[in-house]
Amino acid sequence: MTALELIDQLESGKWHPVYFLYGEEDFFQRQLVSALTRKWITPDNRDFNLETFDAKSSAVQEWIGACKTLSFFGGEKLVIVRGLDEFNWDDANVPPLLDYVSDPVPDVCLVLTARKADRKRKVFKGLTKIKGAGECTAPKEAALIPWLRNRAKESGRTLSAGAARLMVERVGPKPGLLAGELDKVITFAGKAKSIDEDSVREVVGETRLEKIFDLTDALKAKNPSKALRILRNHLEHGEQPVQLLGMIAWQFRLIWEVKHHQSTGTPPSRIAQKMGIAPFQAEQALRHTGKFSEIQLREGFQSLFRADRELKGSGKAPEGILETLVLKLCSAGS
Repeated sequence: MTALELIDQLESGKWHPVYFLYGEEDFFQRQLVSALTRKWITPDNRDFNLETFDAKSSAVQEWIGACKTLSFFGGEKLVIVRGLDEFNWDDANVPPLLDYVSDPVPDVCLVLTARKADRKRKVFKGLTKIKGAGECTAPKEAALIPWLRNRAKESGRTLSAGAARLMVERVGPKPGLLAGELDKVITFAGKAKSIDEDSVREVVGETRLEKIFDLTDALKAKNPSKALRILRNHLEHGEQPVQLLGMIAWQFRLIWEVKHHQSTGTPPSRIAQKMGIAPFQAEQALRHTGKFSEIQLREGFQSLFRADRELKGSGKAPEGILETLVLKLCSAGS
């Protein structure tokens, strides 16, 4: 289950006595913890019903003890333990936690978080199987569109599907950044209840697609220094290597498919319709179809395929794999 699904469950009234939230997208960790805190914790009971621990500087016995010590004022108690992946898990620490998780105290909610969960380790293998386990990864872009619209609805606004799609295209599958950009768009909209694509264009910056095409331009121009500089800029700004590779591959696939339709004499507007993409995406691709030959595209895909295999299983540094890929793409067809 994903953390977003756990948040939806909580909003519908269903909660779990133990949560294990793991993954690099800590935005959803914060969202769920905030929702649980709003559900049970008030300024009056905060000192008695909320306890937080840093796993690295505390002990399993302390977490369990906090869960088993009922609040003086009664009511549900919330215990939060952050950073389980930084804890020293020896053979003595694992059984007490897994025993508690299998038989938790009623009216107490224990939330455990970790950025990484190695399922080869007994503790994480056990925790990822509980009903309250939620993987904190960015949803697919298609799932982010209704998520954004629901967030806007909670603020009393109607965000059009096109506006939500444009936000995702411009920001990428990054929920934390998307939430922040949505707040800016809502502020910009003022008293207007409906938010359209024009409002998004005014507030949200340059599209990722345009930036990736800058890289494509550098690759076609066989300018490795510029291509490497753009690549490193993406990585420095938090783009995940696998996602970045996927976007490059998608652009090459887009160019290839548009090139095929172009060769049949299909007009640009019809190309976008047949491919199910936005018109501006087809227009961007059409700028590049004449720059790439079939041989270059074929060699490029072979290099992309090898890079994908290496990223997922070679153990090599992702940055080095992508830099090697860029150099190969710059020389494709030469």
